[in-house]
Amino acid sequence: MKTRVLALFAAVGVVFGAGLAAQEPDTGPVMRVFLKDGQALPSFGESALVNDRLVFTLVIGDAGGTPQLQLVSLPLGLIDVERTAKYGEAVRAARYASTRGETDYAAMTRDISQALEELSKTTDPFQRLSIAERARKRLLDWSKDSYGYRAADVQELTNLFDQVIAELRAAAGESRFSVDLSMGPPAAVHEPLMTTPTARESMQLAMSAASATDDAAGREAIFGAVVKASADTPGADDLREEAARLLAAEQTTDTAYKSLSTDVLTRADAAAAKGDVKAVLALKQTVSARDTALGSSRPGDVEGLLKTLDTKLDAARSRRLTLDHYAMMRPQMLAYERKVRPALSALDGLKPIFEAIRDMTGPGFEWVMRADGHLKTLVPLMQTMEVPPDLTDVHATLTSAITMAAQACERRKLAVAANDMPLAREASAAAAGALMLSAQGREELLARLYPPKN
Repeated sequence: MKTRVLALFAAVGVVFGAGLAAQEPDTGPVMRVFLKDGQALPSFGESALVNDRLVFTLVIGDAGGTPQLQLVSLPLGLIDVERTAKYGEAVRAARYASTRGETDYAAMTRDISQALEELSKTTDPFQRLSIAERARKRLLDWSKDSYGYRAADVQELTNLFDQVIAELRAAAGESRFSVDLSMGPPAAVHEPLMTTPTARESMQLAMSAASATDDAAGREAIFGAVVKASADTPGADDLREEAARLLAAEQTTDTAYKSLSTDVLTRADAAAAKGDVKAVLALKQTVSARDTALGSSRPGDVEGLLKTLDTKLDAARSRRLTLDHYAMMRPQMLAYERKVRPALSALDGLKPIFEAIRDMTGPGFEWVMRADGHLKTLVPLMQTMEVPPDLTDVHATLTSAITMAAQACERRKLAVAANDMPLAREASAAAAGALMLSAQGREELLARLYPPKN
């Protein structure tokens, strides 16, 4: 037993000392996004999966200096997701090894050394077994979070711990026990790390990324970044010229599609206002034809434009239905206007009387009586009049105007007879309401006789 523990002491010391000079160089911030065609795009930091796309920051130019950084979004169908993930793991492992790895490993081995020292001083077999098992767990827990760092050493230490623990269990009188086969992570096989791309290589890869993306704005941004980066890169004139040419072509295409959208939507609005459904349908065909002529190079823009046209088409169909309904109802509404015209004329003629009642400036009692007589003939007229469905609200407003006018006359008569100021105020309020409702009903009736506005 003592021999096993001493072997563990020795092993901890050997593997710790061997690691002090085994640190790997820092790989820097550049990671890689692998396309399915094998190209490895340089990425500043981690990439992220967002729905069906991979988003990352493309490095363009001298990664060791001040490169251009451009956010890029690519469809997952173009990405070798598995290889990209493995390369990311390899970079993280290398960074861990070059930064925290040895420090963390040293802390872990110190903990284990202290446990072994405590083990050597303890005589109780059960306490010795507990100390050994805790030390082994500390070793395995650390190995799970260390990207496979010093995996071979961890396996060697784990194997020695298993032998010691087996002997300690036997010494403690455990005749039957299970063997924990968690030997720690095997030596990790990482994706080979690539050297940081040269400025020219990064610009060439950026051009490939621009060709791969279906985001027109992103494509233009990449070409613009290549133009800027190449200005500071000797021997990159050819790349700058090519990127500038492609950028200009993209901008020309943008202008063409913006013009298409503006023209089509202007015409669609006009057609929808007239309820011209066929014109809007024809515009959808126009969009498809002009998109083909432009090389179908803005699928996202065209999809959005066609969706907007679908909204315009619904509006045109709704407008068409409204206009057809108006055409059907117009004869009935004109007939109603002819029937209600005498009532409107009567209200017009009585307007000075109602204004006088409202302002409490009169009128003479005989004028109130005369108005009251006119109104009594209008009430049954409004009650028996045939009203089109589309004018029921207008008819209700005009009927209310006549009713309130009659109430105004009635209250004014009583106020004059009784010399009662509160009754005069009631008559005034009723007259004000009659004047307002009369004007409102007349205005609404006139509007309904014309084609409805949008």
